[in-house]
Order: sequence, then structure tokens, then C-alpha cells
Amino acid sequence: MTASAAIALYTGMNLLIILALVGQVIAYRRREKITLGDGGFPPLIRAIRAHANATEIAPIALIGLIAMAMANVPLWAIHIGGLSLTLGRALHGYGLSRDEGPSFGRMAGMILSLTALFWIGGTCIWVAL
Repeated sequence: MTASAAIALYTGMNLLIILALVGQVIAYRRREKITLGDGGFPPLIRAIRAHANATEIAPIALIGLIAMAMANVPLWAIHIGGLSLTLGRALHGYGLSRDEGPSFGRMAGMILSLTALFWIGGTCIWVAL
């Protein structure tokens, strides 16, 4: 696998995660007939937040993965960042969508996502210097 293929893989998987999360928002909106805002409906509030959180974190991390590939970082380093990001986003999206309070998915998902951001950011700085 090339670095470009690895980035395409993680980009595709994160896009599908975001698509699933937006699909969940759409489903709640249709079912509850809420066209704007959250209508004070807790499951929709969580779904909106899960989608927003994914769109806040995934794009910048994916840009970082692209920068890593452009700097010829070893493929294993790209996989560490990409796997951490993707698994973290999936777990967090699932956990936040399903549970109102703290949950394994939310906690593990954020730990993995923050680890990915730290790894990707740190690696980008390291190869630049």
C-alpha cells in the first residue's frame, strides 16, 4: 500500500462515518418533524453533536495525514494516525449518539481521536524540523 492509498482509505472511512452520522440526524428530523434546530429532542441533540464533533476533528486530522505523506513519513506512521483517528471517530460517534452521559464509546473515542491529533501534529512538526 502506498501513502496515497492509505490516506484515501482513511479519508473514505471517515467520510462514511460522517455520512452515517448525518443520516442519523436526517432520520430524527424526519421522524420528529423537526426542520430547524433540535426541537429540544435529546436524541436529535446528541445526533447533531456527534455529527458536528466528527466534522470538527476529522478534516484537520486528514489534512495532517496528507502533510505526512507529502513529507515522506513512513507508511506505518500514517497508519498509526489514520487508524487512531478512524476508530476514535467511529467509537465517539456511536457512543455520543446512543448514550446521554459518559460512555465507553465517548471516552475511548475521544482518547483515540486526541491521540491521533497529537500523533499527526507531532509527526508533522518533527519531519518539518
